[in-house]
Amino acid sequence: MRSPILAALVLSFLTSSVSAQSWGLGLRLGDPSGITVKKYGQGHAWEFSLGRTHLFNGDRYYYDRYAYWYDHQNFGHKDHQLIGYRSSVPLGLQVHYLIQKPVKDAGGLNWYYGFGGQLRTQRYSYDYRYKVQGGPDWIVVNNTVVRETDLGIDGVIGFEYRFQDAPVAVFLDATLFMEVINEPFVFDGQGGLGIRYTF
Repeated sequence: MRSPILAALVLSFLTSSVSAQSWGLGLRLGDPSGITVKKYGQGHAWEFSLGRTHLFNGDRYYYDRYAYWYDHQNFGHKDHQLIGYRSSVPLGLQVHYLIQKPVKDAGGLNWYYGFGGQLRTQRYSYDYRYKVQGGPDWIVVNNTVVRETDLGIDGVIGFEYRFQDAPVAVFLDATLFMEVINEPFVFDGQGGLGIRYTF
């Protein structure tokens, strides 16, 4: 008896929730670059973004990650150099709770702010060389695998325009991310723009 009643209650909740809310599904370019889903409410929204991180960072980012990793190994070598690296696709998930406010006399334009969290994960493979104290020659190490997972909190602010005569919304936002796990209290500025189909 309980299962049909519970199923009916869950179905009723989901049906009423969907009918009372509208959704947006689209693409985001920035950090992360990928899929974005937004659930709209009355003056608020939930936003989920999943995709590739560090798309525009280039080699400098990966050299910095190598330096951070190496410095925390406490090898005590005389000198070291990164020869090369390989990387898996860096993935990031953002979840935000947003407060939305209309811009006066601007039609479908809203501005929003909110907070949330991020999970980011990646695998690196480093080739590097080092010298030991008193040793003149380089020792080469190939294919050292490092897995990195970052978890943190963030704040976001942005603008969104929902077209009145088409089921389309475009948006632009900026985010300040603070790592809690792997490098506590390290801040990273992020941004994104994109388009969603609304229904």
